[in-house]
Amino acid sequence: MTANVTKLEDNKILIEVEVSPEAVQKGVEAKARELGKQVKVPGFRQGKAPRRVIENRVGRDYLYMEALQDSLPAWYSAAVVENDLRPIDAPKIDFDGTLDEEEGFKFSATVEVRPEATLGEYKGVEAPKREVEIDDENVQGALKEFQDQFATLAAVEDRPVQEGDFVILDYKGEGLSGGAVEGAEAEDYMMEVGGGELLPEFEQNIVGMSAGERKQFGVTFPLDYEEESLRGQAVLFRVHVKEVKERELPPLDDEFAKEASEFETMEEFRAAVRGQLEESLGQRVEAEFRGRVLDELARRTEVTVPGVMVNEKAEEMADAFERSVRAQGIEPEQYYQLAGSTREEVKERIRDDAADTVKKELILDAVAVAEGIKADEHEVMHQIEHLAQDTDRSPKEIAATMRRNGTYVLLEEEIVRSQALDFLVQNAVPVPMPEEEMEEQGEAAETEEDDVVPGAGEAAPEAGEARVEASVQAGEGATQIDNREE
Repeated sequence: MTANVTKLEDNKILIEVEVSPEAVQKGVEAKARELGKQVKVPGFRQGKAPRRVIENRVGRDYLYMEALQDSLPAWYSAAVVENDLRPIDAPKIDFDGTLDEEEGFKFSATVEVRPEATLGEYKGVEAPKREVEIDDENVQGALKEFQDQFATLAAVEDRPVQEGDFVILDYKGEGLSGGAVEGAEAEDYMMEVGGGELLPEFEQNIVGMSAGERKQFGVTFPLDYEEESLRGQAVLFRVHVKEVKERELPPLDDEFAKEASEFETMEEFRAAVRGQLEESLGQRVEAEFRGRVLDELARRTEVTVPGVMVNEKAEEMADAFERSVRAQGIEPEQYYQLAGSTREEVKERIRDDAADTVKKELILDAVAVAEGIKADEHEVMHQIEHLAQDTDRSPKEIAATMRRNGTYVLLEEEIVRSQALDFLVQNAVPVPMPEEEMEEQGEAAETEEDDVVPGAGEAAPEAGEARVEASVQAGEGATQIDNREE
């Protein structure tokens, strides 16, 4: 089979394909064997009738047309792969005549392909990058997290309840008519005052009470309360505070370091905490920088973003959103109903993000081509090995399946784009971040850094680059056939 490719306007190409007589004959015979298993022919066992008998039975034109329907998508795909083309939509296929086992077969396909970004100077991109700075307050905040984990509760006898105290109490709610309110009573209930376990109005009334004290007060449940029967209902609570306890934190000394960590002294433990915070913040700063480098290059790069690619990316992003909703135990249809929205409205809202993602993918593809970056087979298999850990299949089996359904190529693309971004970042020039942005980033970072302690699990930082979500759709049914003889 041979194929000639001609570039057309609007990012389309024309592929003119000549299929050899041998390939045509192979396709016709394969279809005849398939039909032989379906058609009953008197005098022959199922599937054993020769081709000429099958051909007489179903008709030559029918056999050839069925063979063409089966073979044409494969011939088109082979031409695409052979010429390293990147179609982004279904092709429009034209042909004259029918299959000929002596002369072969000719057809043409017009299809829109992935555009190429026109790169300017992509090395030495300047982008803001903040410094990695951890102060004593950050370290103290992380140590406080450890103290809380090892805190004990001690009884309070000489003062009333304060916010942050723990109390053990009995309570019973009554309606305005005097009857008990179902779901509004408990015995020996332990709660942290101000912790938000119960209604804020209820907890505020506990503040100032002492151990052994009894009190009654009214509370009105909000109209959006989870329990429908209590919404908007005024309830009189009778409360008995039995015990009051306060949290006692262990001192930050060497004994605490030995109990809470693998270190012998508080000095070593404190240094480890600082190191962990610096590493975590360093990862975030690097992730931010990667995103800014790509953003800056996107601003200075010209590239046409086809609508069909934006639509496809919006579909992928909507699919990912729905998977995250399901992971929280909610069906997407239920979410859309509660939110007063639809999948189409969500896709429309994320369309600009989808277009930005596609543009950045095209830019990274162009950088990869310019620098000769290719996916190493060992790296691809390394990623597949991670996938295999959650299955009972071997990495080789998964790789074979991915090659058949097209996701292997998508994984290669993801790896190449990540390496292309690595190249851009390595050759980028960090510049000081504007003061107002530094303050915003610092406030956000402090919140995250306070939660980081040595040995605690951390989520991988977001790299900021566009990721490719592997999805495969059967393409055979999308092929359009225009038979000019009809």
